[in-house]
Amino acid sequence: MVTDDQRMTDNGYRNTSFDDHSSIAERLLRVLENFADEFSRRGVPVHLDQIANDGKYLKGKKVGQEPERFVEQFLVWPSLDIFGFDHWAQPYGYPKWDHSTPDFAIKNFQSNIKCAVIGEVKTPNKFEYAEMDIVEYLKSDLGDPTVAFATDGIKWKVYARPAKDDEHKLIASIDLSETFARLPFRYKERESYDTFQTRQAMGDVDVMEKTAIERQATKIL
Repeated sequence: MVTDDQRMTDNGYRNTSFDDHSSIAERLLRVLENFADEFSRRGVPVHLDQIANDGKYLKGKKVGQEPERFVEQFLVWPSLDIFGFDHWAQPYGYPKWDHSTPDFAIKNFQSNIKCAVIGEVKTPNKFEYAEMDIVEYLKSDLGDPTVAFATDGIKWKVYARPAKDDEHKLIASIDLSETFARLPFRYKERESYDTFQTRQAMGDVDVMEKTAIERQATKIL
């Protein structure tokens, strides 16, 4: 008899963890694979390998599209959908004191404390710049409680900052770099690409699920 702790494979059974059954992990992996496949569809699979394993930056001339828009379209917006968030791109009014604009705002965030929920997007291997920008947003408008996402599509961090407080706290983070590094093998050495192992490398991505973020943010705000 097969138990819930085992998974059938072509060669028999093997142990699985809770994360193996995560619907979010399964769907997020499909997003990552589709992102990788888009490089092949555009005739530049080698560029994916350069980004995933050599630390190179995404080049617009390679994919034929502005780099951040490419990452938003094929990686960030689909990931936000999977996490359960409805977003608006380029929202007005954040922060209130100047004319800067975050890359997105979340419009279905539920908390007993009214708060702004914004995010900043950069391309893979430029996560630090997204984090720097979002911290600057958090410091520039202390009037409202704020939840802020920083991402390059591969790494995600979420911060919460109470009103009139210059201290922000990390409430969730995931790093899909190991999974991302495996994706070029879908084209380089197909027989060495293992979907099961690739998903295992994702870790606990359920921390990014909408209700989990809302719960952690409410504790801080």
